[in-house]
Amino acid sequence: MKSLKPRFLLMSLATILTLGLSYAAAQAQCAKIQAGGTVYGDYDCRLIDHCAGWCYYRCTCTNLNFGADCDKVLVEAGFELAERDPVC
Repeated sequence: MKSLKPRFLLMSLATILTLGLSYAAAQAQCAKIQAGGTVYGDYDCRLIDHCAGWCYYRCTCTNLNFGADCDKVLVEAGFELAERDPVC
């Protein structure tokens, strides 16, 4: 019985440490600035919030090609468009 108690404590400590590091790694996935360009134009996005594994950005677009709008640039760059600001 005595050998089970230290093992249990070490396993509990390892579990807590793993969960804490996983949470920190998940929060680090959001880049503060994402900028670049597509065939439709250039974009500059700044992180405004992150919630439940999602990163929310406020973006501006420049150098738009004829007939393109900012939504088209962002979709081409791989962003998903949100209808409103996040409520976390």
